[in-house]
Amino acid sequence: MGPVGRALIWHELLERARDRWVLVISMLFALLASGVGLYGRSAEAEVAKLTGPSLVTLASLLVPLVALVLSHDAIVGERERNTLGLLLSLPVARSEVVAAKLIGRGLALAAAIGLGLGAAMLVSDPDGASTLLALMGPTLLLGLAFLSMGLFISTVTRRQATAASVVVVVWFGLVFFYDLGVLGLLVITDGGLSQSAVSALVVGNPAGLYRIEMMHAFAGSDALQDLGLTTGLPGTGTTWLLWCSWIVVPAALSGALLSRQKVV
Repeated sequence: MGPVGRALIWHELLERARDRWVLVISMLFALLASGVGLYGRSAEAEVAKLTGPSLVTLASLLVPLVALVLSHDAIVGERERNTLGLLLSLPVARSEVVAAKLIGRGLALAAAIGLGLGAAMLVSDPDGASTLLALMGPTLLLGLAFLSMGLFISTVTRRQATAASVVVVVWFGLVFFYDLGVLGLLVITDGGLSQSAVSALVVGNPAGLYRIEMMHAFAGSDALQDLGLTTGLPGTGTTWLLWCSWIVVPAALSGALLSRQKVV
């Protein structure tokens, strides 16, 4: 990436660091994660089996929201401010513009995740801190997947208010209602769906894969069986392919659409 692209990354990072909504949600995440860490420290149960699943649930709710808030105005905001033409006229490839926005806002997202989990690590005992440290990487992957989705939504919409409405629908749909939809399919088919089909539907959602993967890591396979999933998780290669697809494909589509944008 050239000097203009690097300057865009730095600009995006600074701008997002001043976004009050991102700061509010990040501080809320830090406070709630710290509360979970303190509770796990005071409990007599095994820390990883208590703190880990609780933080997984918390992160699967708030991190996608932070990511979508970070990215929903990436392109459409420039369009509404009438600065998109100027941005696209810079001596930089349009794919680099998309990459710079993804990287710059991804760095801001990493800082928000680090703030939340880092605050919880400060109040946790050593076992709890190691549990939180193990959450860092997968949580960042979850956030980047939703960040890329938000970037794509920002590219295809024409108004910032529309983009904001769409990301809220996406957040509710994938984080809250997706699992209910899977349960609804099981009810409609009277349990006729195979376990492999159910597992495929669950891991077909980044929030679902994150929850299942982390629950398996912290609570073991027995926790998945209690949820009614008797088939195993995808292999490591398949898991990485899914994460890469969720991060790269929406961003690549955004770059392809932006390459058609006329400079005004």
